[in-house]
Amino acid sequence: MGWRGGVRRLGVVLVAVQSLAFRPGLAAAAEECGFSFSEVAAEVGLRFHHEAGAAGGLHLPETMGAGVAWIDFDGDGWLDLYLVQSGPFPPDGGSAADRLFRNLGPDEAGEFRFVSAEAGELGRGYGQGVVAADVDGDRNVDLLVSHYGPTVLLRNDGAGQFAPAETLSAAGEDEFSWGSSMALADADGDGDIDLYVSRYLDYDPEHGLDCRRDGPDSPPEVCDPSLFVGQHDRYYVNRGSEGFEDETEAAGLGGADGKGLGVLFADLDSDGWPDLYVANDLTLNLLYRNRGDGTFDDLSLLAGAAVNRNGRPEAGMGLVVADFDVDGDPDLAVTNFDVETNTLYRNVGRAAGMLFEDASATTGFGQPSFNLLGFGIVAEDFDRDGALDVYVANGHIFASPRRDNTEHRQRNLLLRGVGEADPGRFLETRCAWTEEEPLVSRGAAVADFDHDGDADLAVTANDGPARLWRNETAGPSGAAWLGVELRGRSPNTQAVGAVVTLTGSGEQPPARRWAIRGDSYQSSSGHRLRWAVPAGSGPLQLDLRWPSGHRTRILDPPAGIYLLVEESP
Repeated sequence: MGWRGGVRRLGVVLVAVQSLAFRPGLAAAAEECGFSFSEVAAEVGLRFHHEAGAAGGLHLPETMGAGVAWIDFDGDGWLDLYLVQSGPFPPDGGSAADRLFRNLGPDEAGEFRFVSAEAGELGRGYGQGVVAADVDGDRNVDLLVSHYGPTVLLRNDGAGQFAPAETLSAAGEDEFSWGSSMALADADGDGDIDLYVSRYLDYDPEHGLDCRRDGPDSPPEVCDPSLFVGQHDRYYVNRGSEGFEDETEAAGLGGADGKGLGVLFADLDSDGWPDLYVANDLTLNLLYRNRGDGTFDDLSLLAGAAVNRNGRPEAGMGLVVADFDVDGDPDLAVTNFDVETNTLYRNVGRAAGMLFEDASATTGFGQPSFNLLGFGIVAEDFDRDGALDVYVANGHIFASPRRDNTEHRQRNLLLRGVGEADPGRFLETRCAWTEEEPLVSRGAAVADFDHDGDADLAVTANDGPARLWRNETAGPSGAAWLGVELRGRSPNTQAVGAVVTLTGSGEQPPARRWAIRGDSYQSSSGHRLRWAVPAGSGPLQLDLRWPSGHRTRILDPPAGIYLLVEESP
């Protein structure tokens, strides 16, 4: 222990990881686009095909799933992968179970393998979203899975097995409950993490609508979401051993009925309390400020993140939070329907209260998505140049989209962050690996599954195969990386809600990361945080603000490894 420069230098567990080579996959050759990824799912044993369960009924739920979660369920340090299954529809009790793939780590030749894990009763039903987190404080990572049907909790027993699913009950449950994305945070300040479930439409499979685009003689198609009313979202307070309790109304969230598809918790005004943001389809996006007592104020319109710059609500799908312009506060990005463009809401800063502005047009973020329909979205520094990049999973809901230049199967979108030359701006990057064999992509989640310091991608497809993209981008000459894994005090053992800032002595501004659980679309990224360390950064400093409000400073953290940092008792 000891002191240095007036700051307590805390002991941390240093986990050194080996940089391992990988055999080329679908598109492994170095690319002029500046990003090199290989599709390695089949090569590593990850074989999963999502079943939408379409049987001619042309049901909207058949177009919307499903998600993916990175989870170290067996506690061996290697991130495993949980994939949500759906079909058939309407659900008949005979649905296939979700799949969990164990990451075995590298063998003697440095090759990675994933194997199907026999881990008890996994989620079963018409699956939609998933989020991985330790909800009961026993340091074993659990799973929450949403369905067209009930949301369920799968508790990890710590011995490689999940207990039978516990159904989360809700006050005034709808006959046709339809859960989508989920997010967790300690919203009431009692130490454990609470749950928000975004819910989509009140969809009766026997709705009796006959939807045809061009009159009675044209072929039938899936009915537009605008024809159905939205369901009320649900907020559950964590009661420890008693499970989750629906406190939606008591928390001031009873008005959240906007056809929710995406959700995240993050401290948007830097007051130490997690706020709530919900992406809705065709209705206002919702932004709730945490009052600091377990209740929320609806600031959706006042904060500027409910509509686009033209004052119109959009068809929101997925969400990500990040400090894109490197000014120290969290910005919000939302994926939308084609022709609307995706939206980047820049955080104006705490001095202005909670206020965002639509910067999609001025930053280069929006225009590249004009002919694409976005779902999953992640933000990472994929090329380790110090600027956050954005990856979006695309795919239409209609088999024959109504507009020219728009397809059902779509290429995914990669935006390169410009960096210190113009922080917060993006350039579209067209790479062969983002455009080959387009699918109807949905979920997207990032994690460093091979411990080489860069972010890899898991992407799901509606009624299609899951893909695993291994990042092989070299990065700038002389650049290094630094990773952090947080270990909080029980019951919030993963320190959900922590904020970590990396500062160097060079010219780059401090880079901030938020520890969140649940974002993108129906998905859950890995729990470790990463930064690029450009050449010439000089001595580094990590500053951590834990969810409890405690602070930790680490001087001269070594690059090229993940630091396991434990919160002091």
